[in-house]
Amino acid sequence: MEWDWNFVAQIMPQLLAGLKLTLLITLVAAVLAAVLGLGFAILRRSANPMIARPVAFLLEFIRGTPLLVQLYFIFYVLPDLNIVLSPFVARVIGMGLHYATYTAEVYRAGIENVARGQWEAGAPPT
Repeated sequence: MEWDWNFVAQIMPQLLAGLKLTLLITLVAAVLAAVLGLGFAILRRSANPMIARPVAFLLEFIRGTPLLVQLYFIFYVLPDLNIVLSPFVARVIGMGLHYATYTAEVYRAGIENVARGQWEAGAPPT
């Protein structure tokens, strides 16, 4: 079998369309992950254990499940529950939610490692 540049030229528009879609999904999912991650981190740090513990369990559960399994569940199982999503929306939600859990842990660790003096330095002057 030899390399066929004519075939490459023939499928290049499809490859470029797939690249654009992949970059769009990645960008939207990254924004969703950043926003959801901050919300999850704040809820995870709640002083109320009735909030913090279920959120911690949810984060660990999602982080412990492979992304491919989550995407399969969102796209193929949710329609059985009458929740039908387009492929684009399913991918964005799946990837955004999955990576939001990792982002939440990064935010949480960063917040917890800010020392008292650093909080005071960042406070507005009185």
